[in-house]
Amino acid sequence: MNRRLSPHFSLFLSIGVVALLLLAGCGGGSTSTVAQFTASATAPAPGLVKLVPKTTSGSRAVVDVLIFGPEPNLDLFDFQFGVKIGDTNLVTFVPQDTYLQTALVPAAGQTIDAIVDGASDPSVVKIEVVKLGGGAGNGFAAASAVVIELAFDVHGSGATTLTLFGTGVRDPQAFDSQRVPIAAVRFDAASGGLRGVTTGGGGY
Repeated sequence: MNRRLSPHFSLFLSIGVVALLLLAGCGGGSTSTVAQFTASATAPAPGLVKLVPKTTSGSRAVVDVLIFGPEPNLDLFDFQFGVKIGDTNLVTFVPQDTYLQTALVPAAGQTIDAIVDGASDPSVVKIEVVKLGGGAGNGFAAASAVVIELAFDVHGSGATTLTLFGTGVRDPQAFDSQRVPIAAVRFDAASGGLRGVTTGGGGY
């Protein structure tokens, strides 16, 4: 035998369904995080190596390590340095299969190798960009050249720093083809700023 719901119960049920729908709508929408990188205030000058913003896409920031020129008479052969992440809870390094660089130009019989370790210590990305195969280094006549291009992800709102850093007990350095440090190449001691801005997710 079928039973009909009483008018009072039907009204109560309808109110409950509407309340559930309203609560679902007030629960908040999706959020999105946008990365923003700002270079240090250090003025560009020939021989200076500095972190410079390249592009951003959502929560990912691509940062170029630039050497400023022109420096046509240098004997660039090897760069060894690190990039220190101030807050690894907010920012993480994104490894790549290959790394863009234009500072080292291979001559006949030479190749360029980029050795990047962001796993052994997540707070310092250890980097070496070096010529293999012997021979001479090179200078460059342009206003700047890319030592290496790096990517970082930002995980939420907040701000931290990226700083050019030494590896082990050694300061960041560039070496010539005789593996002698190049005094004319100096690394920016000031930090760049990387921040995330999260929007959305608000309810009624």
